[in-house]
Amino acid sequence: MTAAASTLSHPHSPLTRSGVPLLREASDELGKYQFQVVAGNIADAVRSIGGLIFDRAMAGWEVSVVVDGDTGADDRPLRILGARVAKRLSDPNHVLARPHTLAVATDVMVRSDAMRRQVLAIGDDNETEVLLWGRHHPTNLNRRFVAVRHQPSAAAQVFKAQALTAGGVPAMQRADEGLYSLA
Repeated sequence: MTAAASTLSHPHSPLTRSGVPLLREASDELGKYQFQVVAGNIADAVRSIGGLIFDRAMAGWEVSVVVDGDTGADDRPLRILGARVAKRLSDPNHVLARPHTLAVATDVMVRSDAMRRQVLAIGDDNETEVLLWGRHHPTNLNRRFVAVRHQPSAAAQVFKAQALTAGGVPAMQRADEGLYSLA
């Protein structure tokens, strides 16, 4: 007995339903998840969210850090955490990428109205998770942010301590990291 012949003219062609794309169209969606950090300086990024940077990098995310200032700073602390310095924010009209997650130091948002507008616009599209951290809370956001805590893995705590040492910053005793998530 033989099997019935297939009624498909191209058995290896994907079937589609009208109006439903089979593959994601954006090239970055086919690759790694993107996590972009915007920080006033490298030391602040490592001290404030170094555990989150490490944990995302070890989970396979592509982690990039955009730094406002520190043009000559050593990026070794970020490389220890698995991140890279993407660009420096020397241009006040710098346009941010649309990553899956964006973490921004509130100090940067306080200093730059253009950056604040971009971050809020990215948060409005509901496709990017927006996180804030820092001592200064920007005013006039007209958005609701919810306090969240990230508990770094044991490995992240060790690598963060090494990154802080490499950057000449004293290691911190507190392991968890406080952030605000756009609700």
